Amino acid sequence: MPNHLYLIGLPASGKTTLGRQLAAHYGREFLDLDHRIVAEAGQTIPEIFASEGEEGFRRREAAALAAVASQPGPPLVVATGGGTPCFFDNLAVLHSSGFVLWLDVPLRELRRRLARRNQAATRPLLAATAATTTPQQALANWLTQTHEARAGFYQQARLRHPGGPVAEVAAALAAAGFQP
Repeated sequence: MPNHLYLIGLPASGKTTLGRQLAAHYGREFLDLDHRIVAEAGQTIPEIFASEGEEGFRRREAAALAAVASQPGPPLVVATGGGTPCFFDNLAVLHSSGFVLWLDVPLRELRRRLARRNQAATRPLLAATAATTTPQQALANWLTQTHEARAGFYQQARLRHPGGPVAEVAAALAAAGFQP
């Protein structure tokens, strides 16, 4: 089995940005699991949610993850969706095919990043709550609730790190036993 490096964490934790940097650092290819799902579905994530619901999206996500985990070839750096480790047997798939890094960014910073990018329009689970209160309060509530719901899954990562410069994260990965 390949030794992929999987990045997990809440939305806006830097999985894609840091993932690209780590891929360049290790000389690996980078894959964003959400981008793969969109390419295979021929629909955006909000469109998938609208036509198939969260359950349909999660089935697509699990199938895409299983395909990545079992594909032959060199190991990748993979940015997962925020909920990927929380459904089906995805966490077991992640652990059986690679090293799992949880980007545990403080909620205040995530709120700042998401508010700056007006993410409610592109994140279906956030958009569903944004209609019931002020955008700032909806975002704070959603992040707190989502963190509480997912933390038990995220805590099973081999390494928990707040992110930061690629050299710092790579050093922490090495100290935790990641073999590039």
